[in-house]
Amino acid sequence: MDMFWPDKARDFAVWAHGSQLRKYTKVPYWHHLEEVAQILLRYSASPLVVAAGWLHDTLEDTEATYDLLESEFGKVIAGFVLEVTDVSRPEHGKRPMRKRLDRQYLAGASAEGQMIKCADTISNTKDIVQHDMGFARKHYVPEKLALMPLLVNVRNYRYPLWREACDVVDQAKFEVDRA
Repeated sequence: MDMFWPDKARDFAVWAHGSQLRKYTKVPYWHHLEEVAQILLRYSASPLVVAAGWLHDTLEDTEATYDLLESEFGKVIAGFVLEVTDVSRPEHGKRPMRKRLDRQYLAGASAEGQMIKCADTISNTKDIVQHDMGFARKHYVPEKLALMPLLVNVRNYRYPLWREACDVVDQAKFEVDRA
């Protein structure tokens, strides 16, 4: 029955994100979600984690609610999605403070939640560095450099995935430094 969840999550995510497009490439947003799911599969993630990978941006970027995710996918999958959903809000202050709050929250996520964050980082980093060097230099790369050491649960659970995410961020740092 577990193998059913990724397919259901894919269909739900494609529906929930509707006509959303990736910021830089203008391809349908679900391509990013598929890439995250594929990265998770490459690192032997469970079907529940792969399903959450498909859904990881639904709470931030769609009208879907936690209650809807829980009713459709159960507490485990909805919980993984919640673990990787930003907790900061504009009223928490400027970007550095908000991202600090989000890092603290992610540091407490389960190994499975941190797997999703690593896969998301791998998927996002290349596009951001390629298409928005200013944002990458000023915000994205420093934020990811600060995040990666905090993801100790995934480092201990799926070291190769964590290492790949670190290497991708390190490569991005090299690229922004030489640009």
